[in-house]
Amino acid sequence: MQMNRTHIRKFPALAAACALAGLSMPVLAQSTPADVRDLVGARAAGAESQLLSRGYVSAGGSQGDDRKWTYWWNEQRGVCLSVTTREGRYDAIVATPAPDCRQSAARGGGAPEFRDPGPQDGYREHIALVCYGEGHKLGNELKSGYEYDTDKRKYVARSGVELKKQDYDTSLTIDINGERGRIRPAKEMVPPIHADNEDGWFPITDLNVSRDFIRGAFKLNNFNQPKITIDRRNGHIALDGMSKFSGTCDSLDRDRKF
Repeated sequence: MQMNRTHIRKFPALAAACALAGLSMPVLAQSTPADVRDLVGARAAGAESQLLSRGYVSAGGSQGDDRKWTYWWNEQRGVCLSVTTREGRYDAIVATPAPDCRQSAARGGGAPEFRDPGPQDGYREHIALVCYGEGHKLGNELKSGYEYDTDKRKYVARSGVELKKQDYDTSLTIDINGERGRIRPAKEMVPPIHADNEDGWFPITDLNVSRDFIRGAFKLNNFNQPKITIDRRNGHIALDGMSKFSGTCDSLDRDRKF
């Protein structure tokens, strides 16, 4: 059997084991469609032209630190590709579910391995995030000084409490398990009079988790119920309410981004 050099570089131990056992190496062959297998390792500019000529159209993508991911949809075959580009070359091409190409799961035709398998039995998505950023809240500030008294016709000492916006740098934590979610804001964000919570955790209401966004709200008190928006494509989070926050989230799961 003749093995692709890229496969051998990426999976040396597996290649050796297969060779000793006299077996073929099916790992990449199963996940890389046959009509684009020759483009793995090709220069991105030329490979992109090849994808277009073979019936694929661009369906968006994202940029990482040292690589980028693009999605390509083939309407005739009902196949969605995820292409990883690194150092100007196509590092990997794999079939991925149709929704990644912004298509409904029902449109993912072709071979069974190209179709969206849907939710796995008993699986509930768990998302654990820590988010760092800056925000502000309204707080009381003691003010003192002198003020001109027209009756006494002179400056007199005055003191009082003034409502003022307070800025802070802080972090918060979010935990989502299936259809339920909760948020633990920093102590600076929690007003003196606040709703019931469990060790600083407030339940997230109207939770909506999609491929690209996480949305919801939580209740600090009757007057302060910030809305939550998290962009899963870049990790940006925004809280919009009397307490505001803007920052970036990272996953607490070590093996993947959220």
